[in-house]
Amino acid sequence: MAAERMIVQFLIFWFLSLSTINAQILDVWALGDGEKVFREDLNHPAKSGNIIWDGDKISLRGLYNEVLAFQVITEIGNQGAKNLYLELGYPVHQEQGIVIAGSSLQYGPAGTIEIYSQHYLEVSQPTQPLWFYGSEKAAPAKMTGWIPDALIPVDVQPSRGGFPMTLPVGESSYNQGFWIDIHLPRDRENFPAGKYTSSVKIFEGSKLIAAIPLEIDLVDHYLSDENVSVVWMYCDIVEKYFTDLTQDEILRMVKFEARRHRIEMTGGFLVNRRPFDENILNDYLPYLNGEGYTPENGYIGPGQGQGEHIFPIGMYGSSVLGTKKKDVQLQSNLWVDWFDEYAPDTQYFLYLIDEPGPRAYDWIKERTNWIKSNPGSGSRLPIFTTSGFVQALEDHIDYWAAYNGVDLEKRGYVEEKGGQYWFYNGNRPRYGAIILEAPATDMRVNSWIMYKYEIPLHFLWHGTHWQHNRQGPKGHLHQNVFKRSITFINDDMEFANGDGVFFYPGVMPYYPEESRGVNRLLPSIRLKNIRRGQQDAIILKLAENKIGRASVMQLIDKVVPRAMSEVNMDEEVPWSQMGDEYERIRIQLLELL
Repeated sequence: MAAERMIVQFLIFWFLSLSTINAQILDVWALGDGEKVFREDLNHPAKSGNIIWDGDKISLRGLYNEVLAFQVITEIGNQGAKNLYLELGYPVHQEQGIVIAGSSLQYGPAGTIEIYSQHYLEVSQPTQPLWFYGSEKAAPAKMTGWIPDALIPVDVQPSRGGFPMTLPVGESSYNQGFWIDIHLPRDRENFPAGKYTSSVKIFEGSKLIAAIPLEIDLVDHYLSDENVSVVWMYCDIVEKYFTDLTQDEILRMVKFEARRHRIEMTGGFLVNRRPFDENILNDYLPYLNGEGYTPENGYIGPGQGQGEHIFPIGMYGSSVLGTKKKDVQLQSNLWVDWFDEYAPDTQYFLYLIDEPGPRAYDWIKERTNWIKSNPGSGSRLPIFTTSGFVQALEDHIDYWAAYNGVDLEKRGYVEEKGGQYWFYNGNRPRYGAIILEAPATDMRVNSWIMYKYEIPLHFLWHGTHWQHNRQGPKGHLHQNVFKRSITFINDDMEFANGDGVFFYPGVMPYYPEESRGVNRLLPSIRLKNIRRGQQDAIILKLAENKIGRASVMQLIDKVVPRAMSEVNMDEEVPWSQMGDEYERIRIQLLELL
């Protein structure tokens, strides 16, 4: 009977989807989370069918505690649309009738459904190569147009992207996309594996425009809360925007939203950017030992109960240890002693200097010699800088993070000396770029690359770069990140779209006409694909435990044959830039489980 009921529901939804398309809603279709559909791209290749959508039905598969995401694209006629909104019914188990997921932001053991409208930024001036891609051969295929990125919760003002939406008249028809997150249940005991069904419905006012059946196959394995590798993202200035919140509330908001996307957001708060203060560190300790990420502290979601893995002391070369040898050694002792006693599992380090050139080498040697010659415990304080391995500093730097990727030949030598070799930001063709024009897979592939080469950390220089870079001519000004795509400016050029903006502000005191009126960090498509990559890496690890690393690597090589220093900077991108190709490997891995 359940199967017959499904067939009847499917026929009803199929009939509705064909017969009720409104004159100004020209088409409705769906795709996964691995593509960006530009506003003007009415002939996207995924439109006729893709790995999650066969032209009639959306089909998803995932593990307990995994967040699945998909997009629904509506093609709007040139007369616009009024009171448009999307609904997703709670998925129901086809044999037992149990319902999973709850309403937006009601995180819980049954899972969560979150719906967003996609906000588009016009890019007319492409990002220049510099740190983002090595040559025109490695550039993204399409770098201009209206690109979706910011994801607007549907509970904000209708005129700001909330529901119901009124879409404007255009010179021609255009796309309006919607993003749906479904966090599958954490509770395996009360929510059975198997098929869950629902439907996605599009309304214009009270009129049903289209209905698409949705089927979720919940696989009987659990996606670990522990990540395989660390994505570290810096964050600051948020307190200037969320003036209605206390400092503790802002910290919790930032921490929770980053954790839900499997990111460690650390480095921009008072605890990192000031001399040792035991009281402040003690207050921060719950985030390091995991107690801050528990239901008792208000957190339910991915990474629940897990402590933060890293802690930078200072950021971008701030002088938190002082400028005299005795002060540096005293401060080093205090930091090391505190971590030894209270957070021994946290990887702490001094962020000594940012992107040093040869002129800084003597200064680096002087300061690190002060630390390493310390007769106290502070001699064990590791030193970090954003640079590829430099032989002249091999005895002075412990942790390296290069913007041109990990030098795989040098990594073994660094590790033999007790150090680690990381990478930061994004630089095609060696690894994915962080810019707005990059395909969605650029943020997904980096976790696959970390898994493939066993790289422990990827550092992203900023996640809330809403104020212009301090060294530029507009350093004192705040940016209208909802309107202007270029976010990095130096003294002689403006060259980066979306750089440093993975979250968008829910309130905009500096541009009130763009405020969404909610005291929340708003996510982006790039951020969601970081989460997707981090989840993929856990699935790769689960498969490795079952079939061995060599067999998993054969699958990875189909989409990521080479990366990092195996790739010359003047080459084309060797890894796949199509979301469906990663998804096919992911499905194969789930079948293996």
